[in-house]
Amino acid sequence: MNVYDFDKTIFDGDAEDRFFNYMFRKKGFRHYWIIYWWNELLLKCKLRSKTQTRRNEYQFLRKIDDIDAVLEDYWNRMEKHMLPWYRQVQREDDVIATGTPGFLMEPIIRRIGVKHMVATKMDKKTGEIDGAFTVGEPKAKAFLQVYPEGSIENFYSDAWSDHFVAELAEKAYVVRGNGELTEWNEYFSRHPKK
Repeated sequence: MNVYDFDKTIFDGDAEDRFFNYMFRKKGFRHYWIIYWWNELLLKCKLRSKTQTRRNEYQFLRKIDDIDAVLEDYWNRMEKHMLPWYRQVQREDDVIATGTPGFLMEPIIRRIGVKHMVATKMDKKTGEIDGAFTVGEPKAKAFLQVYPEGSIENFYSDAWSDHFVAELAEKAYVVRGNGELTEWNEYFSRHPKK
């Protein structure tokens, strides 16, 4: 199987950042940007974990009457940001492994025809997270829970934080731009601060 990170790997940008911006432009949700930036500041100062931060930032979910309709509209607007290089290499057994909450990913995963996903388990009505936000080591642990025997042929990501998953793969690649691939160790030996 091949495993792909989502944001800035097969999607141009960050799906969560775009979702927050999408929601904070809506009437009745604009004030939530204050909660968002306050929590981002606490995270940056290492006063909160990523899990606590996201739980607080998604408080606005409790105010949405029809989250499924909102998600469909969001992806109607965002699907154009899927990077075309992925379609050229896509296989039936591909796995998307992302920190983005699963409820936010489900519509786009269905649309692009991917059947397997590892993502943050978040309640789409409350923002409560089951376990840890799947970034860094928690992403690798979540992957191994779902695929304990899973053998990753190739892993693709844009970020060093995914090195825990990269270590599980036979081969790993850093993705830049519109599908420019560089072998993982080669890239990070040339860009050690990334």
